[in-house]
Amino acid sequence: MAALLTVGAAVAEPDRAATVAEVEQAFERAEAANEQVNQLGVQIERTQADIAALDAEISAVGAEYEQRRTALGEALVEQQLAAPLGPTVSLLGSEDPEAFLEGLGAVQALNTSRAEALDEFSAVSRKLQNRRAQLEDLRTTLEADEASADEIRKDVQAQYRAAQAALERLPAEERRTLTASNTTIDFAVVAPSARGQAAIDFALAQVGKPYVYGGTGPNGYDCSGLVQASFRAAGASIPRVVGPQYQAAQQISMDQLQPGDIVFYGDMSHNGIYLGDGRVVHAPRPGKTVEITGMGGFTKAARVG
Repeated sequence: MAALLTVGAAVAEPDRAATVAEVEQAFERAEAANEQVNQLGVQIERTQADIAALDAEISAVGAEYEQRRTALGEALVEQQLAAPLGPTVSLLGSEDPEAFLEGLGAVQALNTSRAEALDEFSAVSRKLQNRRAQLEDLRTTLEADEASADEIRKDVQAQYRAAQAALERLPAEERRTLTASNTTIDFAVVAPSARGQAAIDFALAQVGKPYVYGGTGPNGYDCSGLVQASFRAAGASIPRVVGPQYQAAQQISMDQLQPGDIVFYGDMSHNGIYLGDGRVVHAPRPGKTVEITGMGGFTKAARVG
């Protein structure tokens, strides 16, 4: 897990006006922290699924363990009742050599069968012990990830409060400009692929909906939540978080950019969907809505096949 971001770093001091750059950087830090929470959320869901699967396996192995333990115990009791001194000792009292040899073969076969049963029981016992240890490790990991997520959520809120405070220190005109969302587009968006077009159409239909930390729709989105939902609507399954979305897609250079491609900040803290003509639809930050903007800080790109 990445280290927690420093709360309020590089935000203007309360006794002076903030600059637009400082406010934008403060909100970017808040969103970067939010992406850390999203990544931990993915890990937590995966660990919870692993725990559920392991619980089911432990139940099945536990049932097999009890079945083998009972069968082995009954076999040993039966042997003791049939020949308290052991079958081999009982054979020694036989006066018929032929009967002795036949009985000895049967005893050897019985001993082999019992040894195999004991080996199988031991293997199941070890498997059960191993799975229980794995389950304990997973639960420890889950607790640690949940604690980390809680800490980063607090950091996100602190980052957001710091950004809001910086926003309030902007001159009124700059504040209005920074908080306004552009929800219109003045050109026809045509993607070269049906999937890219479907993703764009979905994303544009979300324009005007609020940015929500951890939002995956339908009433609000964060940046990667909007991208994931748009491509899900287009029939593609992509990861939840910005970085994995970049890794899972076909990475392309910016001069290969086409409408329907995903564009990213270089530090993987933010992304959106390219519309063409240097425009992007994205969920920018708290306090704004899904909107259409210029390329800004988007410097990397990837294509969903």
